[in-house]
Amino acid sequence: MGMKLNFHIAKLTIDGGSRADGLRTGEALRSHLTELARRGLPGRDASVDRIDAGVLPAGGSPERTGRHLADRIFRSLKGSSDA
Repeated sequence: MGMKLNFHIAKLTIDGGSRADGLRTGEALRSHLTELARRGLPGRDASVDRIDAGVLPAGGSPERTGRHLADRIFRSLKGSSDA
């Protein structure tokens, strides 16, 4: 039986964007997290209460922002020091 990975993101807050941009960002986040999980799951049980995404790419599209956030989340789960 394969490993199961569940994400529950209760709240995604990004200041300065429209509702439509927020929805696009959320969809890109979901899509990229799924892609990253298919490449390899974290090797340990992981629970993260809060992740600071750092500085978001200036002028980035909602899709780019979503990918950035997914990368930060996944690095945090894998225990990387640069998350």
